[in-house]
Formats: sequence, C-alpha cells, structure tokens
Amino acid sequence: MKLALILLAVFASLVTAAALVDAVPAARTWLRRIGIGSLPPQTAKTKMRAAAARMLRNTPAVPISDQTRFTLPERIRGVYKSRKVQSWQKAALLLGVAQSGDEAEAGACAADLLTADGNWRTPVSRVDEALLAYALLRTAKEPQTVRRAMDDVYALLRTAASDGTVPYDARRSDRRFVDTVGMICPFLWLYGKTYGEPQAAELCLRQLDEYRTRALNPVTGLPAHAIRLSDGAVLGIGDWGRGCGWYAFALAELLRCGADVTDEAVRFAQAVIPLQQQNGAWSRQMLSECGTESTATAMLGHLCAVLYTVTQDVQYRTAAEKAQRALLCATRKNGETDFAQGDTKSIGFYSARLTALPAATGFALLLTEELQ
Repeated sequence: MKLALILLAVFASLVTAAALVDAVPAARTWLRRIGIGSLPPQTAKTKMRAAAARMLRNTPAVPISDQTRFTLPERIRGVYKSRKVQSWQKAALLLGVAQSGDEAEAGACAADLLTADGNWRTPVSRVDEALLAYALLRTAKEPQTVRRAMDDVYALLRTAASDGTVPYDARRSDRRFVDTVGMICPFLWLYGKTYGEPQAAELCLRQLDEYRTRALNPVTGLPAHAIRLSDGAVLGIGDWGRGCGWYAFALAELLRCGADVTDEAVRFAQAVIPLQQQNGAWSRQMLSECGTESTATAMLGHLCAVLYTVTQDVQYRTAAEKAQRALLCATRKNGETDFAQGDTKSIGFYSARLTALPAATGFALLLTEELQ
C-alpha cells in the first residue's frame, strides 16, 4: 500500500510537471498579447528597437514543433526547439538594429561572433549562415577586418554549388529552395562587390536567374517553395508567404547593394501588392486570406520601401506604410512582433503556429527604419 502511494505521488508529480511545462509558456504568451497593437506608433517603434537589441544580445531558441500540449517528451529529447535556425534569426535582428543606427549593439554582436583577427568563433557549416555573414559584412565599418570570415562563407558556398548553383542541403543536391535565394544572393553580390571577386556576383545572378526562370508561376508571378532540377518539377505550395518574402528580401537587398535588378523587383512587387490585405498584411498563403503573417508582411513591405527609395513611385511607399501599420498592430507591448509563422518542417509541411519570432522583429524593424 505504501509503495502504491509512493508510485501514485511520483506519477502525480510528473503529470503536474508536464502540465506546468505547457501551461507556463501558454500563460506567458497570453499575458504578452494583452494590449497588443495598442501602443502609439512612435512608442511602438521605440519598443521594437529595444526588443531587437535585447534579442540580438541573447537570441532565443526557436520552437520547431507545433505541439503546445504534452511537450515534455519533445523537450527532453531536444527536438522541441532548435538553434539550427538561429543564424538567419540573428541576421534579421542585426540588420534591423544596424539600420536603426545602434552601432554599439551591432558592434557587440560582431565581436561575439568573430575573433579580433576576423575569424569565426564557431566555424560555419551551413548554407543559411551566409545571411548572417551578409549582415556582418553590410554593417562592418571596415570590410577588411572581417575578410577571413567572409572568405570562409564564400568557400562554403562555392564548394556546395552543384550544377552551377547552390542547394540548401547537400543531401538533396538536385533541389533548389526559395529560402536559399534570400539567404545567399545578397551575400554573394556584396562579397563580390566589396572584395573584387566577380565570380561571386556571377554565382549570385545564376542563383537568382535559375529561380526566376524555373520556379516563378507564369500566371501569379509567385515563387514555388522549391524546384527539382532533374525534371523541373515544382515542389510545395506556390504562394507560401515567407517564401515570397525570401524572394522579395533578395531583390531588396540586391537593389540596396547596387545590383541591376530593378525590373525584376518591380515585376515582383506588382505581383504581390494586389494580394496585400485591407489591413496592410500579407498572409501565410498569399492567394488566400488566412490571416496576418508577420515575417512575410515585413519582408514584402521592405521590398516596397526599397523600391520607393529607388524609383520614387508613391505606390510602393503606400504599400510599405500599410505593411508597417499592420506590423505595429502585431507588436506586443514589449516591442516584439507577434503572429509570425513557425519553422517549416519540410517541403509542403508548413507550421500552423503563429508566435513571436526574433526574425519577425528584425525584419519589421528593417522596414520601419527604411521608411524613416
């Protein structure tokens, strides 16, 4: 009898612990959403800058599971959150913080990532780390001080390239993802321009042109999530919001760096602006109004803001300002941008979770500062 009571007590303790593991984050999210979107615009922008700087210093791990109940087993196995998607989250934050003029925070981030002689403290091994390298190169006061780290990333991309362009994952070398266009093209172009390496810029344009000619839907003008080079098959949905955001981000940053992609940027903007919702946001799936998605809204709005800077065409500023207003409505009182889609599981398997991701705040701040 005594043993049974002990076992019962242990079981009850485990159930309570499991319930608290789920209940505490849910309660925290609920509390942080109280008053969301209620801050005056200037206060919201100030809070956003502070939140981005805070997360840049200590970037939180991103949940990769959509589970919100009984998550203890996943947490114990280490599959609930992942730091593998950390680099592009931090890159977005760094770009936003640097754009806001906070040189101290940007410099501290660079010092945390790079040694005094310009090498990576943790060697790069993933293609998506090119976006973090781009953020560091774009914000570096003296590009030669980070040359060694940038050379490592270029060598990684050049080695990974197969069939003339770079796959996201060497295990699926015949597939090209729209994410990769956004993550590597700005780096390749800026690296080539900064260090006099024309082959890097050529690889950038090949990557972009391959996706433009093979993965953009001829009717909608929107990019597929991925393509298979072996037979030209289009993979995943053709209107994934963040996928469109990645393509837009590549075009926007290439424009900022002086690449001649204005015609393509205008064409793409003309395809996505009609899909902007009444509240100024874009959706998780662009062709269906299934709710606000903050990363897509920030990245597409950023393209429109950059296009206005380049062309002075007021329609782009109007679209960018509408996107900014939508993002301010999704800004928590602590400055974090909410309602961002969770991590994508695989081609065709998209997260149903909407939460506050570091990258959403970074991209939202980037758009906000571009409009200043």
